Amino acid sequence: MAETAISAWLGAFAMTCIIVGAFILGERQVYVLWKSAREDDAQHVDTKHAAYLKMADAAHAAMAALAECYRDTFEDRMRIRVVYHGDTFASLIEMLAAIPMHELGSVEAAFALAGLKKNMVEAQYLVDQFVAEKNKFTNDILFPEANEGIDLRACKALAEMHYEAFTKALRPWA
Repeated sequence: MAETAISAWLGAFAMTCIIVGAFILGERQVYVLWKSAREDDAQHVDTKHAAYLKMADAAHAAMAALAECYRDTFEDRMRIRVVYHGDTFASLIEMLAAIPMHELGSVEAAFALAGLKKNMVEAQYLVDQFVAEKNKFTNDILFPEANEGIDLRACKALAEMHYEAFTKALRPWA
């Protein structure tokens, strides 16, 4: 009777050790899987943010290529045609619009991206109007200032400010 009681206690102790060991190993595996998933998620977010930054870099380069002012001269019209391509500019604006705001991770980045897109839309409108003026009669009595040229300083300065805020929000360590 004593031998069966001892063997029963040993069996119960062994089963308890097996259950505790399985629980500890299971918890360790869950922790390793959770840590791996978290690292993968962080890498995925970093990859997306790097792609968004490249998109913003392309938009910033297009804005930087434009001069601050263009006058209604043949030379300025040639200069603007060299750096401005309406389809490319429209594509860059659509590319910025395609970035999901909820994945940016901060309100500052969302505001900066929206501002950059708005500045590009305004610059595109001004440049398109300037380029379209070439085909119109140059002596406009009602709006004589329409033939004076365009001033893109405000659009460029605000776009630069929004671009810097966007890159700072996505790369806080830089």
